[in-house]
Amino acid sequence: MKTIFKKLLGSFLLIVLVTSLSAQKKEERKAQKIKVYQECLQLIKSGEFKFEADKAYPQSGSYIDLTTNYGFIKVSENNCLCDLPFFGRAYHADYGGDAGMDFEGEMLNKELTRDDKKMKVTYTFDVKDKEVFTVIIEAFSKKSVSTIVRCNSKAHISYSGQIVELKKDDPDAE
Repeated sequence: MKTIFKKLLGSFLLIVLVTSLSAQKKEERKAQKIKVYQECLQLIKSGEFKFEADKAYPQSGSYIDLTTNYGFIKVSENNCLCDLPFFGRAYHADYGGDAGMDFEGEMLNKELTRDDKKMKVTYTFDVKDKEVFTVIIEAFSKKSVSTIVRCNSKAHISYSGQIVELKKDDPDAE
């Protein structure tokens, strides 16, 4: 009888120990996720970052891997430089004009919203170049970012990728 009691007590203590370690790891993961979210929020708030696209999602069809067709959006000093490939329908295109989402200009109508519960930052702005482009950047972390680019002459397109700090010796500088 005593050996059964000792086995039950040992099993109970083992279960309590495993449960407490699991809860501790869960708290550590949550703290790490909050830290990553805060870093991402600060980077976007700084207004000095670069979105690097790794996949494009046109309205029709599946995603397109951009590892060989590099694209970016550079946000710096209230200006935006965008050079992203475009895959989709163009409603109006100039003969010999740009085939991609290529524009540069001052950022207008900037809006930063954050959802601390979902740990998501949404940054929207417009850029007027040859036409008005609307850019919506949604970030959950620096490595988990999606971007939508809209304009009147082309179907809207989404991209996924990451954001990085802007470096002074960036080859995509103005």
